[in-house]
Amino acid sequence: MTKAQINCLEKVFAAEIENRLPFQGENKILRELEKMGAVERMEKKLFDRFGLITIKGWNLTHAGRFTYCGWATRQLLGEKR
Repeated sequence: MTKAQINCLEKVFAAEIENRLPFQGENKILRELEKMGAVERMEKKLFDRFGLITIKGWNLTHAGRFTYCGWATRQLLGEKR
């Protein structure tokens, strides 16, 4: 994986673990990660006093979580791959 792909996975991962809205964006790297099976498009519907709100974004798949967490663990241990 390229550094740009890892950075993108990190942003999606951070949005998930911080319980924020899903990572929103549209770029070439996200589409590449989607083809690799690391991220998937998602849609969340919320209802409040203004009516129905639809939020579209990206979530990590299990493969994406394993990939990112494995990379982060290797970085913490000082391994270079």
